[in-house]
Amino acid sequence: MKNPSKSKGSWTRNLLAVLYTFFRRSRYFKGSFKLTLENILIQLNLNQDLPFLFVAVFVGVAVGYVAVIFHDAIKIFSDFLFGGLEVFGTSFITEGHWGLLLPFIPALGGLLVGLYNAYIVKTRPGHGLASVIKAVAQNEGTMPRRLWLHRTITSVLSIGTGGGGGREAPIVQVGAALGSSVAQVLRFSPDRKRTLLGCGAAAGLAAVFNAPIGGVMFAIEVILGDFSVRTFSPIVVAAVIGTVVSRSYLGNSPTFQVPDYSLVSNTELLFYFVLGVLAGLSAVMFIKVYYRIEETFLKVEKKRNIPVWAMPAIGGLLSGLICMWLPGLYGYSYEVIDNAVRGTESWLNMVGVYLLKPVVAGLSVGSGGAGGMFAPAMKMGAMLGGMFGNLVHTVFPDITATSGAYALVGMGALTAGIMRAPLTVILILFEVTGKYEIVLPIMFAAVSAALIARLAYNYSMETYILEKEGVRVGYGIALSVAENISVLDVMKTSYVRFRDVTMAEKIIDVFHNTPESNFLVTTEDDEFVGVIRLEEMSLLLKEGPITGLIADDIVKKDVPLLYDSSRLDEALKLFELTDYDVIPVLSRKSDKLLGVVRQEQAFSYYRKQMNLYGSDMESEDVR
Repeated sequence: MKNPSKSKGSWTRNLLAVLYTFFRRSRYFKGSFKLTLENILIQLNLNQDLPFLFVAVFVGVAVGYVAVIFHDAIKIFSDFLFGGLEVFGTSFITEGHWGLLLPFIPALGGLLVGLYNAYIVKTRPGHGLASVIKAVAQNEGTMPRRLWLHRTITSVLSIGTGGGGGREAPIVQVGAALGSSVAQVLRFSPDRKRTLLGCGAAAGLAAVFNAPIGGVMFAIEVILGDFSVRTFSPIVVAAVIGTVVSRSYLGNSPTFQVPDYSLVSNTELLFYFVLGVLAGLSAVMFIKVYYRIEETFLKVEKKRNIPVWAMPAIGGLLSGLICMWLPGLYGYSYEVIDNAVRGTESWLNMVGVYLLKPVVAGLSVGSGGAGGMFAPAMKMGAMLGGMFGNLVHTVFPDITATSGAYALVGMGALTAGIMRAPLTVILILFEVTGKYEIVLPIMFAAVSAALIARLAYNYSMETYILEKEGVRVGYGIALSVAENISVLDVMKTSYVRFRDVTMAEKIIDVFHNTPESNFLVTTEDDEFVGVIRLEEMSLLLKEGPITGLIADDIVKKDVPLLYDSSRLDEALKLFELTDYDVIPVLSRKSDKLLGVVRQEQAFSYYRKQMNLYGSDMESEDVR
């Protein structure tokens, strides 16, 4: 008779034997093996670059499939609920008594989202992209593991029932949360965790927009603020895989069907600049209107003691009352954008959508619903461009393109103004249209819009809410933490220094006998002169005879500087923006050299402080 316990554990022993046979051939094999997750991860060594790329592939596949399900679920909901919508002329009045029920569909969606958040997620919904940026800057890329599932369900319910938000930002948050969850399960280092979060975000945007290059740039420019090769490679892989999966099910056609446009004359760039200025100001209006509505909902909820789960239903009802007259305001449809870029949209609808889109987005999402601001910004921008294009083409028909070209450019420009990420928008618009000829006007208008928006208002759509929560973020750095740390805390006084009259022969001799590659130069009174780096030493060694040269002849004097009153956030930004790995610290009063801040030590200190800060964030609400 068989031993039951022996039979029961046979599959475990067989699996252990197979894994043992596999891992014993690995150069990472430690000599013993137990079937635990920790030991498996150690043996696989997934933190290495090549194995990590395979993890990025997995994230790309997973996010690609989630994006397909996300897209199809919204379409099924909207087709089922709004299949009876009829459009007559330009008034968009629906047929019969069915039209009177339309406002209750977004209200129902808001109610379901509110109940789901209140009784299943058990927390107030946060802000999508802002929470992703916050996770990167403050929490080592850690996001709640189930967030991707919760956000998928609530976004489908909200957008599919006619909510005014868009689907792009939610799928970015879903992808980022999924990437972060995988990284947590595999116990990756903080740097790898952030990178995998970026992989998920890039794959999500690339899949939903069919724009892999734009997805990569979005993750790097907006989410991570890290352009290093080590970060870039896995993000590219994930974005490509996510796009391939999406194309396999949703097709390979561009998101928007755009007629052929071109720059009619060089003079036309002036009109695109004016459009960029208008788009930048409109972006500021969008941000202010949206957050004013959101803050009003919060005040009313507290003052009237309304249950938190009821607020999205109220917002959905109010947005539905507006959308029943202008279906182009619904979040699930891009028809109004397609009409604008083809030049067939009516003035009534363009004016209505332009003025009311931030209002509807604020009512349906700001009340506690789900959805992103990417699509609302594109709709508002397309309407602005369409109206502006109609005017200039009517007045200057010989030197301007038709209104559709301006609608397309306005769509990108206003989005760039809201996000303050013109490069991302330029690449996405190029990919979703497939039209190279329109790139030059988009570049000109998008950069102008982002600049004007920054000058007119300090906050982007994401940074407004982050700074309201006391979080300042820039260059991938949590400025609110780093700005409270003095550079004197990380400054070192051990460095190689030469006087400005030191002979070059002595400098070369020291260079060959020290591991340092940065030499500081001061006067006899310790006043700072400049830095001799590896680049200057290379030129010095190539020159041949160096008789008569002194340190002052070869020193680089135009270098980034810190002072004893500087904060760590300034040092980290300088390291991100320049190619210096050592920055001198001077006295504010005397310009005398006090010490140096080294890049590796500064970021190491910053990460330690963030770990201390992150330990207090473990119980933070799901965002």
